[in-house]
Amino acid sequence: MLIHHAKSRNARKWALTGLAACLLAALVVLSPGQADSAPLRVLTLGQTAETPAPSCPGKIVNEVPIQPCLVEGHVTAFQAIAGGIVKPYEAPFDGKIVAWSITLSKPSSKETKTTTNEIAFFNEFLGKPSKARIGILRPIEDSKPPRYKLVRQSPIQVLNPYFGSTPIFALEHPLTVLKGQVVALTVPTWAPMFAFNVSDENTWRGSRLPGHCSSKEDIQGGHPQQGVGKIKTYGCYYSNARLLYTATLVKAP
Repeated sequence: MLIHHAKSRNARKWALTGLAACLLAALVVLSPGQADSAPLRVLTLGQTAETPAPSCPGKIVNEVPIQPCLVEGHVTAFQAIAGGIVKPYEAPFDGKIVAWSITLSKPSSKETKTTTNEIAFFNEFLGKPSKARIGILRPIEDSKPPRYKLVRQSPIQVLNPYFGSTPIFALEHPLTVLKGQVVALTVPTWAPMFAFNVSDENTWRGSRLPGHCSSKEDIQGGHPQQGVGKIKTYGCYYSNARLLYTATLVKAP
């Protein structure tokens, strides 16, 4: 699969801004002479030793599709297991989310002998432009299937300028997160940050009702969780797939 890693000028700007915020946070929480003995203060939720490549563009050989382009849309979701790490987006301590990142593939925008116009298809099926945000979820105790209350969320980011790169978005107003809360990814339209055919050590939950998890009608008719203070059921559990985003958590002093 072809993955384009060149970043646009805006993508580089966001990346530098995000890195600066993370470095500043690290300098603030670690005083001189304490680096070796201080407990962990800055943590990247969702980060694993290896990041699988997101799908897209797809590939056609002799008019036969042999490699699909898969994205996710109309959903709020989080990884339950990522590369064997359980609960990778659950905050282990109280703190602030100061930045988040998303790894994006580069869907095709042209009809050729080996590709289709994938961007046009997803725009029509799920809406345009491609966009996403993160949200902080508080689990509702003893709920089955699990339910979560949205307590905070970031501004929406339009993703099209960053296709083929991994932008980092620094948050002007960091999001408070408490121990045990989950940082989820919300996709109001669609986002090409989806890796599939990975090991079964990768599973995720989506904000859809049980039994309405995988058909085209289920996906197109889905509603991401964007109402702060509202509660939603996360009744769909998916395996062998990965949502490619991270969130930078700075521990509260």
